[in-house]
Amino acid sequence: MEFRADLTRRSDRLAVVTVAGEVDLFTAPKFDEMLTRGIDEGSRQVIVDFSEVTFIDSTALSVLVVGGKRLRLDGRELLIVCGLGNVRRLIQIAGLASVFVVYQTLAEALAAVETNSLA
Repeated sequence: MEFRADLTRRSDRLAVVTVAGEVDLFTAPKFDEMLTRGIDEGSRQVIVDFSEVTFIDSTALSVLVVGGKRLRLDGRELLIVCGLGNVRRLIQIAGLASVFVVYQTLAEALAAVETNSLA
């Protein structure tokens, strides 16, 4: 699968960064660019959707950590979507599942965001 990273604004408060393929030393800068854009545009919550990602390395994890810290400093939130495969396992091993909220599907993450915005 070819790498791609896209940013979609779902609302003024929510951005979704969709990533596909392998996120490694060579492709992480594009992922970082999309995540940074979502953060800089003022989204209250940013969802990173790894549903179509086949591999991530420590560079990708670093992008998540830095982006998450930037959001938390302003009282904002990063959420991660990934299935039950190797990507989720690596996120768990790295301890990021205890730092970020991780969902199995984008639909679950969007429902949770919608529920929290109504509260």
